[in-house]
Amino acid sequence: MFTIRDGGSLSRVLDTLANDDIQQLLLLRRDQLGGNIADIARFIIVQSRDSLEALEAELGFTIRSNAELSFGCEWVEDHGTFYEAVWILTDDGYAHVAFIAKQGVDPDLLKFCETHITATV
Repeated sequence: MFTIRDGGSLSRVLDTLANDDIQQLLLLRRDQLGGNIADIARFIIVQSRDSLEALEAELGFTIRSNAELSFGCEWVEDHGTFYEAVWILTDDGYAHVAFIAKQGVDPDLLKFCETHITATV
């Protein structure tokens, strides 16, 4: 799992990330957010072998709707080989954005994404 909090960590992840589609979407989202994500969003790249629990630990909250203190997802987009899930938790719009690979990932995490899909790209 990779976490991107600013331009420096984005550059490091782009240098090591194998999925070109996720790389292109990361750059698009960065540009859509004005170029500096530090105070606007945190991107999390969920890779094969990462679990639902690992994503929740990285987010700092539970995403399962049957769990206590869970937070609902704003939306999930299906990008073909991966999902993009977004949680906005503050009034100023700070977002947690997870890019979740479809292969090799915890089946419970994939089920979460499939259940919450709001758009297919």
